[in-house]
Amino acid sequence: MLSIQKLNQYYGQSHTLWDIEFEIPRNSCTCVLGRNGVGKTTLMQSIMGLAPNVDGALIFEGQDMVGMAAEHRAPAGIAYIPQGRQIFAQLTVEENIRTGFFAARKKHSVVPQELYELFPVLKEMRHRRGGDLSGGQQQQLAIARALVLEPKLLLMDEPAEGIQPTIVAEIGEVIKRLNTEKGITVLLVEQKLPFARKVGSHFVVLDRGRLQAQGTMTELSDDLVHQYLNV
Repeated sequence: MLSIQKLNQYYGQSHTLWDIEFEIPRNSCTCVLGRNGVGKTTLMQSIMGLAPNVDGALIFEGQDMVGMAAEHRAPAGIAYIPQGRQIFAQLTVEENIRTGFFAARKKHSVVPQELYELFPVLKEMRHRRGGDLSGGQQQQLAIARALVLEPKLLLMDEPAEGIQPTIVAEIGEVIKRLNTEKGITVLLVEQKLPFARKVGSHFVVLDRGRLQAQGTMTELSDDLVHQYLNV
């Protein structure tokens, strides 16, 4: 699905990502793990074309995306849910979802019913303003807005951050359904190890901008957790 090869990223004189290399298998959920400030969000932004000064290769569906403008990556089949969700507070739930129509690979005139089936609370609250929703509801709204794009690859930056446990569990089940029922590959940054273990099929560990370990989630050992993840 996505092959990351010798990926480097620079902010001015600062070298933030160093020769990152790993594969994201099709229909998998790969979790990017690591302590704060090790380059996880920068990696996501590099894949989405939002980080400057990137070199190496990002081979998505046979095409190298390095140098491709960010606005061309959504139509190519990649959607990104950033940390903080970036919901439009003054727009209604339905209007927020409809903002995804502009970059969708297929034309929509109405919100697809399957999104409301996936997130029933959004149908109930579709006329409420986005700013009136709880953090968990906003995260569900951000996922729904991204799914309007009908992505092949969905990037999620800390989807469980600041959300009550019941909604975290619901989001975890949605991620599994996206893999198994919708054929959507997921790459997510996550700090909550239990959540990552629950939803992830694969993992990569970053430390100081370098890839330190990767494998299937069953291979994430206590030694790796102690060395690179424990605070």
